Amino acid sequence: MKFFQEKILPGDRLFVVKEETFPYNDFPLHTHTEYEIILVMKSRGTRYVGDHIADFFPGDLCLFGPNLPHTFYNKHMPADREVHQVVIQFDENCLGAGFFEKPQFAAIKDLLQRAGHGLTFTGPVRDLAEQKIKAMVNVDEAEAVAGLISVLGLLARSTEYEVLSVQKQITASAQKDTARMNVIYHYLLDNFRSDIELEDIAAMANLTVPAFCRYFKQHTRKTLSEFVNDLRIGYACSLLQQKELSVLQVCFESGFNNISYFNRRFKKQTGVPPLSYQKNNIRGYS
Repeated sequence: MKFFQEKILPGDRLFVVKEETFPYNDFPLHTHTEYEIILVMKSRGTRYVGDHIADFFPGDLCLFGPNLPHTFYNKHMPADREVHQVVIQFDENCLGAGFFEKPQFAAIKDLLQRAGHGLTFTGPVRDLAEQKIKAMVNVDEAEAVAGLISVLGLLARSTEYEVLSVQKQITASAQKDTARMNVIYHYLLDNFRSDIELEDIAAMANLTVPAFCRYFKQHTRKTLSEFVNDLRIGYACSLLQQKELSVLQVCFESGFNNISYFNRRFKKQTGVPPLSYQKNNIRGYS
């Protein structure tokens, strides 16, 4: 699987605002030279940003800097795969060279620097930004310019955000490395419910087992076992929302083969036992 560098802005556009819907998200890990704001309105799955890996849900609002590897992936999920999102993509000079260097935009300049690691926002500011982002979809470009500055100003003032990746932007020389991680990620996402042999995946990455373990921990901040178990628990959470499945069925469907270990791992990751999670989250539960 080749590393993918997305080309976004046509020459006659200042920036792009688009509302997207599609059945599921299986976009490869990729970069582009533009900044990107993504507002997820429908869908859940796994978010990869640099060396950050976490679940995403409806309401997620993220800002990514240029050349930061990222993707949202949910082809492996049993439900809630349909995607509805708004994406804004813009170049740092979209409003003119040095526009954000002006003193009155110092807070936005700082925000854009932080975005090199990827940011996700929560709280009241996120809610206000969501309203403004949705409003940008159906306005002309002049109004959208004002909307973009307003959204960036809001996010710049927010104190309720998380820095996602220790890794920042990658250079062209690192693209081969990102392509390797693409292969590893997609193999794990396609096979996490089966037994995964460390020797096999190390060979696939063309690494010895010790080298693979170091490489994988460096890029994900998790061991292979932790990563696979996290995928299985995320999958189990989705299954538990389906009323017809028992906890025992979910355990084995998710790739675990020991109910006691599944219960311990699930509670450690979610804070509640599987049955409690099911009762609190199941659709139509009464």
